Formats: sequence, structure tokens, C-alpha cells
Amino acid sequence: MNFDNIVIVHGLMATPDHHWFPWLKSQYERSNVRVIVPEMPESHAPSPYLWQEKLQESVPNPNEKTLFIGHSLGCIATLRYISSLPDNVNIGGIVLIAGFYEKLPTLPELSIFTEENLDFHPLIHRINQRIVILSLNDEIVSPQFTLNLSQQLRAELYGFPDSGHFLDRDGFTVFPKLEKVLKDNSML
Repeated sequence: MNFDNIVIVHGLMATPDHHWFPWLKSQYERSNVRVIVPEMPESHAPSPYLWQEKLQESVPNPNEKTLFIGHSLGCIATLRYISSLPDNVNIGGIVLIAGFYEKLPTLPELSIFTEENLDFHPLIHRINQRIVILSLNDEIVSPQFTLNLSQQLRAELYGFPDSGHFLDRDGFTVFPKLEKVLKDNSML
């Protein structure tokens, strides 16, 4: 593993203590890796500005030894944060789970996060490893939106059946398939 800092960015209506986030944090901490799981502000009524501010405060100097792991809304928030960094800053890796960059018909209140287009070309060149994970039966973020994200990022794509939105209510308080993906890609 070549990462010193792991940043896990949760999504809508979540906290660092939800879903599989505490479990993943403990997997990395066993290897004495620094793990940051910022509590994104107002996760029930999120603001892109406040989320960017929180990421800037929590991860002021990301670099090639930094791995971002985003879930759902945390994916686009992370991509926007990386886009805002100076051009000479490169990131070691990113894993985006059930992510999107387009307006979601199921969650129109999140359109404020997708109104401004992302320029994927610089993201592709500044993020060394790019992985996207989708669930084939995700009813919150359609798998097509996550597939579109992986194509725009030219990311390696993993699809899992019957995983819902990778929430605790879908059985995801641990996430062994994610652990395998991370290990197979030397990210854990």
C-alpha cells in the first residue's frame, strides 16, 4: 500500500458512524494509516459550499499519498474538491461508490451539486488510480449514473449485484467486496 492518508467522504443523511465507514476506517488503522472521516455539515440538507469548505479544512494538503473514498453524494463533493486544488497537486487515488455527476431524478434536491459541469480531463490526469463501484440494483443512484461517472473518469469499474445503495439497511456495516477491490489494487 502506498497511501499515508485515507479520506472517507460520506453522503446524504449520513455521518462518519454510519454504514461501513467505521469498519473501513478500522481496516486501515490496523496498518497504522491515518484515516480522516470528516463529518460533512448539514448532511440532511447539504450545501456544496459548506461541503467544499469542510473538505478544505479536513484535508488541506492532499497529495500522491492520499486516497479518497467517496460514497454517493460524497463522490461528487470529492471530485469538486480535487478540481479546486492547484494544478500542480496530484492525488494518489480515488474510489467512488454509488457516485454520480448528473442530476438525479430520484433526488432533485441535490441538483445544486450537479449544476456546474465537471471538467473530467484534468481529473483523469491528476488522479493516479481511479475506481468506481456500482450496485446493479441501486434504487437511489441508478447504476447508469454510476456507469456514466466511471466512463467520464476512465475509471476501473466494479459492479456488484443485490447491493442496494451500499447502506447499513442493505447489510453494509462491513464491506468485504470493497476490501477485496482495495487489496487487489494495492490500496489496502
